[in-house]
Amino acid sequence: MDPTARKTKRTPSSLLFRISDICKVHSVGVAPTVREKPKADSTATGGSSKDGAHLKVHPHQVSDSECLSESSPARCQGAVVDQLLDAISGLKVAYVNLQQAHVPYDPEKITIADERFVSELEETAVLKNLYVNVNEWSNPRYLRHISSRIQEHQKLVMELQANICKKESQIGWLRPELDELERKNMALEDKIGPDALHREGYFTIRKGMSTEIFMHLYERSSKGIQDFAKFIISWTKVSGWNLDQSTFPIDNHVVYQKRADKKYAVEAYFACVMLMGDREDCFPLDSFDRVMSFKDPFDALMNAPDSSFGRYCKAKYLMAVPQSMEDSFFGNLDHRTFVESGGHPRTTFYQKFVTMARNTWALLTVARSSNPRAEMFYVKAGVQFRKEHMESTAASMITEEENISVGFTVMPGFKIGYAVIRCRVYLSTVKAKDF
Repeated sequence: MDPTARKTKRTPSSLLFRISDICKVHSVGVAPTVREKPKADSTATGGSSKDGAHLKVHPHQVSDSECLSESSPARCQGAVVDQLLDAISGLKVAYVNLQQAHVPYDPEKITIADERFVSELEETAVLKNLYVNVNEWSNPRYLRHISSRIQEHQKLVMELQANICKKESQIGWLRPELDELERKNMALEDKIGPDALHREGYFTIRKGMSTEIFMHLYERSSKGIQDFAKFIISWTKVSGWNLDQSTFPIDNHVVYQKRADKKYAVEAYFACVMLMGDREDCFPLDSFDRVMSFKDPFDALMNAPDSSFGRYCKAKYLMAVPQSMEDSFFGNLDHRTFVESGGHPRTTFYQKFVTMARNTWALLTVARSSNPRAEMFYVKAGVQFRKEHMESTAASMITEEENISVGFTVMPGFKIGYAVIRCRVYLSTVKAKDF
């Protein structure tokens, strides 16, 4: 190596001279008078020799790898001392700038100067730790340990980079296949139609329940109640059970347009029993998909007879089917006794009831789990008809009579936030009241 290219050896006298020059810190603790003008910001340009700003440089910070590459501990220590002296010089300049920012008082400059001073302190602390650990770095055993660790990490990095390249290659090969599958799924959805699975009896709910999904459940529940009401009416004709003398809680002052309209009273009875007065623990959303995944509702019930859906069926059957009705239909109370003991009879009558019960259970489960929560509402008898939140079961009466009002609610309505699902009502000529 060329001797002139070697670093000049630091002598004790030159080191002390530089330290004494750096330590000449000027205070700016007294504000200048009106006549005195503050000196130019020489610290920013490095023009003040008294402040030692000419000593401020932008050092290349000594790293661990540089110290490891040094063959002599003295050289490593000398490099750290050089950087430490430069850092102290920068710390002094930053301190002077912080004082000058107070004269005159400038909050913005004070903030900037304070951040610079803190940065210089952190740099000095790093160099201090570096200098303390110089002797440890000079230990050959420690150097071998660090070198082996570096090689291990470099090998690990190479392996990770190879895995990343491999995964990116696999993604590139799989992406066209994914695009093709998505295209086929969209074509199948268009071909099958959105209601095909629902017509088969399957239904699943996903996160982010929409009003359209809730409306679909509402229509399924209404249809299930209508079908079971027709089934009950057919049994009354066969058994001779008098529907006019039944215990259905319908206002006797309702004027029916025709005798067949009494079916709406039966529907209203079952809708009220199946949708009102239930405990919250009967409607957990986590069991919704399991119950609705079965094509046959009775299979869903027998899959877990003591589940929340099973308890719902038991409680609602004992409420919806009076003893007098069951005794008139079958000549005994075997169904009731079996259900009270915790069983579910595998008969056509009970299976029809379970079909209706699953639809109403699903509606209530989603209603109580939605956000915002779906609020159910009924319309009392005698209330004036309003199209905004009511739907008539007999639309002809709306134009024939002006003094018509609600006779009874056939199917309750729901309110979800600002969306309203209108309730179905039977209109009568009873005296109208304000809503």
